Amino acid sequence: MNLNRIILKNFFRNIKNYGLYIFALIFSVSLYFSFVLMSKDESAADELSSGTMMSTGFIVGSVLLIVIIVTFVMFANTIFLKRRNQELALFQLIGLNRGRVFRILVLENAIIYFGSLVVGILFGFLLSRMLMMILLRIMQVELSVGLNFSMAAVGQTALLFIGIFILLMIQNFIFLRRTNLLQMMMMNQASESDTRRIGTGTVLMGILGLAMVAVGYYFSTQLMENVSLIFLLVFGVLGLTIIGTYITFKFSVAFVLNMIRKSKKGHVSVTDVLSLTRIMFKMKSNAFLLTLIAVISALSIGLMSMSYITYYSTEKMVENTMPHDYVFYEEEALEFYEELLDEEGVDYESIQMPAVDYEAKTEGAISADLEALDFNGSTLYVNVVSEAHFGSVALGPNETIITGTPSVMQTFIDYTLHAPMTFVSDDYERSLELVDIKETAVLPSMVSYGSPTAIVDETVYQELSEHQSEEMQEQGVKMLHAIDITEGDSMDILNMMNREENPVFESKIQQQTGQLQASGMTMFVIAFVGFAFLVTSGCILYFKQVGESEDEKGSYNVLRKLGFSEREIIRGLSFKMIITFGVPLLIGLLHAYFAVNAGWFLFGTEMWTPMLIVMGVYALFYSLFALLSLVHYKKVVKESLT
Repeated sequence: MNLNRIILKNFFRNIKNYGLYIFALIFSVSLYFSFVLMSKDESAADELSSGTMMSTGFIVGSVLLIVIIVTFVMFANTIFLKRRNQELALFQLIGLNRGRVFRILVLENAIIYFGSLVVGILFGFLLSRMLMMILLRIMQVELSVGLNFSMAAVGQTALLFIGIFILLMIQNFIFLRRTNLLQMMMMNQASESDTRRIGTGTVLMGILGLAMVAVGYYFSTQLMENVSLIFLLVFGVLGLTIIGTYITFKFSVAFVLNMIRKSKKGHVSVTDVLSLTRIMFKMKSNAFLLTLIAVISALSIGLMSMSYITYYSTEKMVENTMPHDYVFYEEEALEFYEELLDEEGVDYESIQMPAVDYEAKTEGAISADLEALDFNGSTLYVNVVSEAHFGSVALGPNETIITGTPSVMQTFIDYTLHAPMTFVSDDYERSLELVDIKETAVLPSMVSYGSPTAIVDETVYQELSEHQSEEMQEQGVKMLHAIDITEGDSMDILNMMNREENPVFESKIQQQTGQLQASGMTMFVIAFVGFAFLVTSGCILYFKQVGESEDEKGSYNVLRKLGFSEREIIRGLSFKMIITFGVPLLIGLLHAYFAVNAGWFLFGTEMWTPMLIVMGVYALFYSLFALLSLVHYKKVVKESLT
């Protein structure tokens, strides 16, 4: 038999073991090619107001995809080399030198990688159109999507995977060079110390790992309470949680599972044999890999949650900072657009509202961390407007309402209802009872400059205006000039008003469209990269389980001879899959929750709904790899018992 026949026969014999690996490679090529192809779609970039950011997003996403793909392929190749060590040793025993064995690996990998490259580009071409439609739908842009093919994208993708192929061949060459025949024969027999007892050191380290993670979680809840120490706390949280996670996998899991095993007092079931006992030591030997998967899962889930929180909250955030359809900088601009809308037959309502700046004491109804807000000294200024401009508001002469208090502002300023709020101007003071707090603003940010606004009785407003300090009187009264479209604003009205020769204005629908496109693009890129990591990490865990199932074939036969049924063995393996896949996922979800909880208010107005949706979808896809692993275990068990 010549070498070429050996290569082909060996390849087709192992093809079943490469099934998911080939799928993952095709998936990786498809993702990268579709991403590059979308970045070269000029028609979409020209249509979007955030076209420059779209190109930047695709570039950043492509770089992250390269890192994920290279890491996955290199790690997966390491797993397959270790699984095939006896086969490679056998080739050398029958007379093939290392050069010929290396040639076998080169040709096998060439068939797999370049075959996956061709198929992946074809699927990526179709996938790019679907992904572009999803992106445009997320960004709420109506644009027909055509089939555009780019040879530049093909060349870029081919160049990347040729580079990865060269890296793999270097990895294979180093493996063959450093591993002698005896090491290859004994590699699968290397003990993982299954029989070692759990000593005092393991118990102490196990407790330390859990304690470090818990302390890291606690510090994450204190970030906004100690803004002056925020950078120190952030690095402390990262260090404690990452190192604590590694120690948890290395020692804590074994410690906890050993406690469960001891609680059974020697009454060990097949579930305990196949799950608790083996996982105790498997997780210890795979601690670095599992830590990497848990931490990057947390990072992916956290970033996806933050980006979705921003997208989910866009409409409400714009409403909070832009309460009117159109806002103008000058009264002349308002009059110009009133005439224009009258000519076009558009019904509207004009709003003109004065506002004065006033200092408010940070006592009574207000408690504020002014240093964190970067306010000057201990002075907090609020905008004051009259209730006369709001038909639905009725206040007494000693009452006030605070508006324009978004979630991020409430982190630094606390309000107490039915407590006195004191306005100060030189020697003059006026205290009013705070009767309500509203998150929605009544003044746009271009007028309020981000400060909260107090609504007061008309007589109180006049009184406050008369007692303004000379410094404030010199600055003058702020004036809001705005228009609300009676039957609702539309892009047609915006396009009619938004001409180059017309006066400048701010538009709610324009801000909402721009923010939707920006947050939608960010969410799409992060979700895309996160999904790529999910698939690659799931595949790595699956490959590890495939290797373990082959190593454990003999133990299934022994358990059957001891009287355990096939059903009991499968039940034990099911529990093993729950722990193997569930523990890294659970730790990743916990890390992500505390990360999101620490700063979600900086990104939007709602945390739970977007975060739970992201976590649910991630966990669902992640669990599919546990099911695939269990299906493979069932197949191996049946084969070993027949």
